Amino acid sequence: MPHELNRLLRAFASDAWFIDPRKADQIAAMLLFRSERGPRSEPYRAAPADRPAPSEQRGSVALLRIVGPILPRSEAITDVSQPAALMTDFRRAFGQVANDGSVSAIVIEIDSPGGRVDLVPETAAMIRNARRDGRPIVAVANTIALSAAYWIASAADEIVVSPSGAVGSIGVYTVHEDLSAALEAGGVKVTMISAGPRKVEGNPFQPLDEAGRAAILGNVTTFYGMFAGDVAKGRGVAVSVVKADPEGNDKNFGGGRAVLAQEALKLGMVDRVATLEETVARLAKGGKRGGMSARASRQII
Repeated sequence: MPHELNRLLRAFASDAWFIDPRKADQIAAMLLFRSERGPRSEPYRAAPADRPAPSEQRGSVALLRIVGPILPRSEAITDVSQPAALMTDFRRAFGQVANDGSVSAIVIEIDSPGGRVDLVPETAAMIRNARRDGRPIVAVANTIALSAAYWIASAADEIVVSPSGAVGSIGVYTVHEDLSAALEAGGVKVTMISAGPRKVEGNPFQPLDEAGRAAILGNVTTFYGMFAGDVAKGRGVAVSVVKADPEGNDKNFGGGRAVLAQEALKLGMVDRVATLEETVARLAKGGKRGGMSARASRQII
């Protein structure tokens, strides 16, 4: 297995992910396939030209995009897999349109299963802080805004989902792989040489002890609290609603599941079911947005 892809697979497995688990499995399978094909198999590289432009102008409406797995910045996985939504690029583009006085509305088109946590809460805060009367910020799930992507969407004044789309998948997970038995069976012994009592905690070459598991779970729980808190703030509901298990609770936000458009509208996870084109046309005409007051008046939750 090529060294670069071997490292990527280990990193992918061990990071904390805000991503739909099914999509994570697809990415992991793709990385494994690439590793077996050999390094830099040209047909499977994501060309820069394939990555959607982060922003464009449609009249006075600025259209920005978050398409693909969310990553903080360009890194090796974007070279060996598929186009990704880079938070550094998006934040730069958003800052430009947010400070443009000629922009009457900002639409964020999202088609993402989620991704890494890095810069996601900062990006959500950036959007939230840019909200002001007279210039709506509308997130459109075209077609999916899952996990970290929904976290970002929840910071907008309004969330729209396309009729065939889905939102939610609110949660965090990580994976620890214990390769020690497999390595031993293969005649390989790995010796970790480190300073600091917990420096190599969670490495894949040794079994994970209870203290290590508790530390990793603590990180996951902390991120989950941040995620749920921001969604609750953005959607005007209690944190308990965002975290509720849908089994036995009518008021919930999916409990980690992806939620289809009409059900998401019923639960108050989105404000409208409409296409991207319909949304841009409505805002170009100065159409009414469905912000916090509209959600409260409909009493969806």
